[in-house]
Amino acid sequence: MKIQKNRAIYIGLLIIVWACAYVYIFNEKIDINGDNCRYYTFASSLASGQGYADISAPTPHPTNAFPPGYPLLMTPLRFFTDSIIAQKILNGLFLLGGALLLFFFMIKRKIPESLALVGACAAILSDRVLHFSTMMMSEMSCFFVSTAAIFLLANMKKEKPFYKDLSFYGMLVMVILCYHIRTQGVALFAAVVLFFLCTKKWKEAASTVAGFIIGCLPWIWRNKSLGIGQSRYFESIAQVNPWRPEDGSLDLSGIIDRFFETLGMLVSKALPNSVIPYFKVNYSAEVSAGFFMWIIAILLIFLIIRGFWAFGKYRWVLIGYTVFTFGLVSIFSTPSENRYITTLIPFMNMGLLVGIYAVATDTIHRFKLKYTFSPWVLSLLLLTGIGNIQELHAMNKMPFPPAYQNFFRLGLVLKEHVSPETVVASRKGELLYMFSGTRVAGYAYSQDDRAVIQKMLDDGVEYVILDQLGYSSTPRYLYPAIQKNDDLFFVASHVPNPDTYLLKFDREAAKKKLSQSQRQDGKNTLP
Repeated sequence: MKIQKNRAIYIGLLIIVWACAYVYIFNEKIDINGDNCRYYTFASSLASGQGYADISAPTPHPTNAFPPGYPLLMTPLRFFTDSIIAQKILNGLFLLGGALLLFFFMIKRKIPESLALVGACAAILSDRVLHFSTMMMSEMSCFFVSTAAIFLLANMKKEKPFYKDLSFYGMLVMVILCYHIRTQGVALFAAVVLFFLCTKKWKEAASTVAGFIIGCLPWIWRNKSLGIGQSRYFESIAQVNPWRPEDGSLDLSGIIDRFFETLGMLVSKALPNSVIPYFKVNYSAEVSAGFFMWIIAILLIFLIIRGFWAFGKYRWVLIGYTVFTFGLVSIFSTPSENRYITTLIPFMNMGLLVGIYAVATDTIHRFKLKYTFSPWVLSLLLLTGIGNIQELHAMNKMPFPPAYQNFFRLGLVLKEHVSPETVVASRKGELLYMFSGTRVAGYAYSQDDRAVIQKMLDDGVEYVILDQLGYSSTPRYLYPAIQKNDDLFFVASHVPNPDTYLLKFDREAAKKKLSQSQRQDGKNTLP
């Protein structure tokens, strides 16, 4: 009875820790990364009955830009309200739900309840995790679903055939959903299969593989029937830089070199930076990780694996999920700091604390000391993240940078003065759509000004925003094209400090100019 009472108190404490941290760092503003706006747009399309489509494009069309899982989870809420704050709170609840499931998973594996509470709090009190919990991104739903899958895996009954166990089917659904939320969720599928293979459960492994394939087929068939093609993630594997197409593609040796470069960065820099809050690193490729950083990383890996080992046979799913995620991120991504391992941070924090506890208790037993190591001592480590959380709070309470304020101001100008069907080209169309409500388009990433103008014509662009948001593509591609064709662009609105322009694009003059240019090129190529 006392155990149950303590457990209820611990659950209450965990909820209080989450509520205090989440309210403290909550950011009411839309995030300026752009991807969060695309998720919202796709959810809006689903909620309005238009299917999984990009309704902000010049011509709305079905999309596979992102997997559909997170927008599907956003849709019920989006059906009732257009509030982005509501969607942010939903993500916060995903974080809380995931932390609670980690707490119950640890208890189920005979981890002391006080240690389970500290480990679950560590999952919440990561500034990196909290940062993503207050924006409309897929990381928190992925964390919740992956934790649910592992919890249900541990909940399977030994005495019951797996095909009669609802926990097996629930786990399989969560694994499939994890993949549909984030493509890197395939690492969870591989980890579950690894678990079944390591525990010699051949039928469960085969059934998981078959169920996963069946669960993926509708998305594959849908894309194939619409002629959308493969995921953009596969296309990015061989690109030198997805933001500079002219840099070309990597050969096999280049892909392999980048894999090990990214993996080295994740292990030596991102791992310490993620699980040790005060451990600051320089992610610049020009600054290599020194001997000390590698020693720290190796020590952390040892402690995390030791922590995972305490979960008995379920160590295989925890280790597998971590290793496979690191590998997939290294294949599909150019170096991106620790962004793409965000969903792993709660698991690694849990493993680290359990590992420290295990090493401490092992040492006490080996040397037959008369002391006991209390898990509550580890709660002191949670205090090391306070500084980063305070910085996150300060950052989230700051207003938008002036360049973004001007960009959004022009969006509101468009909303007031032009039709929603008007097409506007800009560097951050996803963000612009949230303020202007117009159709939006990007511009060609080409140093050939005619290619930039031609894409504007193809997309039906009527207005262009020339901003100073800080992206290199604007001075590299857009601004030179405007300079070379200043007779095609006219200032419709201007906001100073920093100068941000809404330009009217003369489509008819552009067609004539390109036509004349093409004819001239034809004459110059005659023998």
